[in-house]
Amino acid sequence: MTTPAEDQRDHAMARVSALRRDLRAGLAQLPDQADAERTQTLDALVERAETLLRTEHEVDAAIEQVRLARLETRRGKAQRTTLYLAVAPVAVGMVSGALMLFGALGVGWLLLVLPLLVAGLRIAFGPLGPTPLMVSRRLRAAYSSALAAVCTVVALFGTGVQTVFVIVAALTTAATVAFLVQEAR
Repeated sequence: MTTPAEDQRDHAMARVSALRRDLRAGLAQLPDQADAERTQTLDALVERAETLLRTEHEVDAAIEQVRLARLETRRGKAQRTTLYLAVAPVAVGMVSGALMLFGALGVGWLLLVLPLLVAGLRIAFGPLGPTPLMVSRRLRAAYSSALAAVCTVVALFGTGVQTVFVIVAALTTAATVAFLVQEAR
């Protein structure tokens, strides 16, 4: 299935191809014509060349529209994906905050949970940039924030390997923040 922008591009390219064939055919006829006919043919060829130039500009505009439509589709998918992935760090941050409020966790966990919560909120509600590079950086940040949330949960409630998961959660949270900083540039 093609989009309207792709249809417009295809039609414009077909017109360009037809105009080029007409120009070549007209140029091939010039040596065999008399002077009066040659002048008329040259006038017609000049008009076709002008039409060809306008049509080539339409093709360029249509190609740009196709590119923008594809980027917008990718941005929409990325926005949905990042929103779903941002649920994990936001939920972990909120639950951890509630546990700290009721005294089940120490205040030291705030150093790990607060950046994760802020990054999750930025991923969920921040505007997504217009370039493909910004979209891919936002996706990377969303995936790393989900991983950081999982590691944080294991560190909060896990026993035995808690130190390892605290370190991994801190590193993935730092990576998430780094991706968000790179995206903002």
